[in-house]
Amino acid sequence: MMHMIGCCVAVAAAGMLPSCSVAVGLTSGELLEELDEIVRVDSTDKSDRQIAYAERARVSSWYMHNALLIPVRGPAAWLFGRRTEMAIENPRQHVQELLEELPDETGGDLPVSAAAISRLGWLAELDRNAQTRIIAIDGLARISQQLSLKPFEGSASNLSTSIDLDVLSLARNGIRTSRPSARGEASGTLEPYRIALAQISSAPLPRWDDRLMLIEDLGQLLASETDARARPWLTAALEQAIQHCVRGVLLGTIKDRDNRSIEVRLCAMEQIRRLGGPRSVPLMLATMAASPQERVAGLSWFDPDPLIQLRLIHYCGQLSGDLSEAVVRLPGRQDWEATTPTEFLARTVLSERDYYSKLRIPAIVALSWSLGRQKIDPDPAWVRKWNEERR
Repeated sequence: MMHMIGCCVAVAAAGMLPSCSVAVGLTSGELLEELDEIVRVDSTDKSDRQIAYAERARVSSWYMHNALLIPVRGPAAWLFGRRTEMAIENPRQHVQELLEELPDETGGDLPVSAAAISRLGWLAELDRNAQTRIIAIDGLARISQQLSLKPFEGSASNLSTSIDLDVLSLARNGIRTSRPSARGEASGTLEPYRIALAQISSAPLPRWDDRLMLIEDLGQLLASETDARARPWLTAALEQAIQHCVRGVLLGTIKDRDNRSIEVRLCAMEQIRRLGGPRSVPLMLATMAASPQERVAGLSWFDPDPLIQLRLIHYCGQLSGDLSEAVVRLPGRQDWEATTPTEFLARTVLSERDYYSKLRIPAIVALSWSLGRQKIDPDPAWVRKWNEERR
């Protein structure tokens, strides 16, 4: 009784103190639950999806996320209830605070991480607010690192090749007929299930939304699987599906050239470099380059924003040897003009104008480092000579 009275006094006293972040002290399950209360994906069809925020929802009561009350949040929830329906003054900011905390609470748990990846992925793809997208992209990368995943490991061409549609159809049918709810108490062979799970996660699905929904489906299958033989197969398939999804979100983001999302692209570029290491730079160049048809239509070769250009110059200048001359040819783009990191730097030097260019000197410095030159010569004549001899 005295404990309960003390809890009531603590709650009453804490209510007079400044409020904490709405995410403080919440578990991963509570964070996901609250996100689902506020965020929804509205659509009439797949091409018209958009994020909507509820202005009134059942959210965690204030004493559940007050830092001073974390030691007594259990008794407080029992006494007064864990959630309260209330008006949310700024739903987007509320969601941003939840998203920032979410990766810290997943703890490397695969099913929980998959659920978090799903929420982060929808917001990264559909939300129109740059800050929300940045937080979501950062969360995707952080969870990938927690799970020790390597979404950019392997052949760049293979990473970008979508699954064969016939293989996808067979895999979906195999999972449908072998999943726990279909096989019931039957104890037959699970080999078709193993094959189907390996097939469906062998390559990325063509659409980003299908990749997200596959993560959700595999996460539910893993949670409901009771046969110990199947759990490792589901774990492997889910990890692969997460890698395909994270890679797709990041590469899709850096292709965009909307002036309103420059900071989002910079964030995605940094996460690709962090997850993929130096070998991810040629892949970035190939992904961000405009096709010959797009250039004929007036699109610049690369994103014209100077901050994006400087970031690419910085990345390319870190490369030397074979990596500085690496070319990535993406599927369906074999007719494009390939660009190596050193070619990108040389082209930047030679296409920038004198006197007021903010890119020429950084590109000259980066190219000098990449080529191992002993001195940095600001005169672009040597770059022109090197480029002509190379050709």
